[in-house]
Amino acid sequence: MTGRIGIDVMIARLKVDIPIKALGHVNSYAIIDDEGFLLVDPGMYWADGFRSLAAELRRAGLSLRGLRAIVVTHFHVDHATAAPVLAELAGSEVLMGPRDLEVVRRGFREYFRDVTETFLHYGVPREEVKAMEEVHPVPRLGDVYDELAAVARPVGEGESIGLGDGELKVLELPGHTPGHIALLQGVTAVVGDVLLNGITPNVVADSPDPRRDPLGDYLRTLERVSSLGLSSAMPGHGEPIGSPSARARELMAHHEERLRLVKSLLDAPRTLYYVARNLRWRTSAASWDDMSPYERYFAVGEALAHLKHLEAVGEVEEMTAGGEVSFRLA
Repeated sequence: MTGRIGIDVMIARLKVDIPIKALGHVNSYAIIDDEGFLLVDPGMYWADGFRSLAAELRRAGLSLRGLRAIVVTHFHVDHATAAPVLAELAGSEVLMGPRDLEVVRRGFREYFRDVTETFLHYGVPREEVKAMEEVHPVPRLGDVYDELAAVARPVGEGESIGLGDGELKVLELPGHTPGHIALLQGVTAVVGDVLLNGITPNVVADSPDPRRDPLGDYLRTLERVSSLGLSSAMPGHGEPIGSPSARARELMAHHEERLRLVKSLLDAPRTLYYVARNLRWRTSAASWDDMSPYERYFAVGEALAHLKHLEAVGEVEEMTAGGEVSFRLA
C-alpha cells in the first residue's frame, strides 16, 4: 500500500515477516520525501525478516542508501530489534520514545526479569513462569537490545521530525509500553500498536509498584486518540484503520467490560493466577491448559494490569495471608 500524507510526502506500508504465527508480519512504514525516507518499526532481528524487508523496499523502489532515520514506536521485539543492524548498515540514526529508551538503557534483560519476578510475587507458579521464560524471545535478544540502547536517541512529545516541506509531530501514547510514540501529520497518524483492527493491543503490568498503572495510561491514551480527529491510522499489524476515533472507543469499551469481568471473579479473595485462568481470552486454545506459555505470559500480564488499575481507582485491594498475595473488592 502506498499513499500520500502530505503535498510532497508519500507513505508505503511494508509487510515484514516475523516468527509470531498469530500475527505473521509487522507493518513497517517508509515515509518518503524528495531527500530519502524514514523507516518506522523495521521489524525483528531475524534472518527471514531482513530478507522480507529487503524485498519490500525493492518493491517500493527504495534502498538503504536513501534511509535517513529509523523511528521505533515501541520496544517490543517485533518492532524494534532490527533497528540497530539497519542503522549500522545505512549509517542512519534511530529515534524512540524517551520512556521506552530509558527501559532499554537500563537493560532489557533486567526489564523482562522484573516482569517475571512480578508474576512470581503475585503467586504465579514458578514452573509456569519458567516455561514463559524459555519461549519468550527477549532473553535471546539481550545483546541486540544493548546495541539498540547504544545507538538510539530519544524523541518525545512536543518534538517533530522534518519531512519534505512539513514535519511529523511526535505524540507520546503510553500503555502498550511505557513510552510508546506515534507520528502525526495532519489527520493521519502512524500509531504502532496503540490501535489495531480485529485484535486488542496487549497491556502488561510490569511491576508491583502501586504507582504503576499501565492500563490507566492506556485508557487515557485511547481518550486522547479519540479526540484527535484522525481520518486514518496506520497500525503496527493488520489493515489501515479508517475510523480511529471509533476504534479507540471500541477498545475503551472492551477494557471496561474486562474490568467488570475481573470484579465478578472476586466473589472471594482471589490470586492473580486464578483471575488469569478464569478470564476469557481470544485464542484458538480450548482451555488454559491448551494455551502456549507465550500466550499465558500475555494473559497473566494483562490480568494483572486490570487488577492493578482497579486497585489504583480504589475498587480492589491487595491482601496477604500465609505468604500469598490475593485481591479482593475494596
